[in-house]
Amino acid sequence: MRVSMIEFATHQRAREETDAAIQIVSLAAVTWDFRLVGRTRMLTEAWLQSGQPTTFVQVPSLRTGLQRLVPWLTRRPSVTVLRPWPTYPARLWRTLGTMRVERSIRRRAAALRRELSRIVSWDRAVALVVSPVWTPWLDELPFRRVVYDCIDELAVHVRRPELATLYQEWEERLLRRIDGAVVTAECLGEDLRVRRPTLPVAIIRNGVDVERFCDLAARTPRPADLPAQGRPIVGFIGALYEWIDWELIRETARSLPEFEFVFVGPADRRAAGARGLRLSNVRLLGARPYDCVPAYVNAFDACWVPFKQDAVGRAANPVKIYEYLALGKPVVTTPVADTESFGGLVGVARTPAEMIGQLRAAVAAASESRAARTEFARQNSWRARAREYVAFLAALNTPSHGSP
Repeated sequence: MRVSMIEFATHQRAREETDAAIQIVSLAAVTWDFRLVGRTRMLTEAWLQSGQPTTFVQVPSLRTGLQRLVPWLTRRPSVTVLRPWPTYPARLWRTLGTMRVERSIRRRAAALRRELSRIVSWDRAVALVVSPVWTPWLDELPFRRVVYDCIDELAVHVRRPELATLYQEWEERLLRRIDGAVVTAECLGEDLRVRRPTLPVAIIRNGVDVERFCDLAARTPRPADLPAQGRPIVGFIGALYEWIDWELIRETARSLPEFEFVFVGPADRRAAGARGLRLSNVRLLGARPYDCVPAYVNAFDACWVPFKQDAVGRAANPVKIYEYLALGKPVVTTPVADTESFGGLVGVARTPAEMIGQLRAAVAAASESRAARTEFARQNSWRARAREYVAFLAALNTPSHGSP
């Protein structure tokens, strides 16, 4: 059968476009089933829904190793998830020394390369690196492009205080290796541009799946461990780690005895302030499955983000704010990154007195602007963020950015 030149050219162009398609590999900072489902997983699911080839690589950890050994205890996800064997525990890194730790990492990275080789084409694969902990791994992984998904101040990723210098060194090496960076806050982008002025940087903030969040809230009963209905509830959903301002929480809760304060999320050894919090109107409920989270938010009269006003807090673009807004809830936060990006829908409090006043006002006017809040969240969906991300990656792959 003869094929016309036009048909041949069309077929060839389609084939070239397919061959040039990007394959995204997210080198994550958490496991796929981490209790606080966040940015990397949400973007991965959005890419999967749009047909974008994507792979999620869990951060190497003891949990990841156990999941490899006992796979039937882990729910099979709908996306390809790789679980590299862990290296030495982080608590031993300083004792063992950087050279020995990285030598172990290279052995694990070689095994990960073999796994990835079965599912990605290296000349099309783009790595999204969420934490500098992956820097030594990249020496063994021949990605076409490497992008730093810089979503937090570096301190968030440092597993132990004594490893801060090592993580700083890894981040410096990462900055020399990457082809571009995506940041969730302008201040993070400014820092990267100072350190590498010619680096392509895009701001792609966090988001929310409004339909999913609202659907779960509507069909999930009010959680039984919430305070009895009566007094207004001010709620927080998220990790109760070192960036939480427990002194602010204590003073605010003492000054508002007519309110209940509810915290839903995991706490770790860094949350020493939580252990000293003994107030009758404060409840620490612990971590809950992600599908239950919307029901808690739905029961709150107002939501807040009581972060410390430090480098971590100022660089944060909390996913929880988008989730609060998805259900139309009034939100008050301490200063976080680019608060003006929320279009005036989020209150900002810098002192305990401001926080107390803003929370009172938020509860009193909770029903106002509900539709505007939900619409804002809808305009900032994970699907929209996923499209922005692919557009940025595609631009990096053009000849103007040095594609081979």
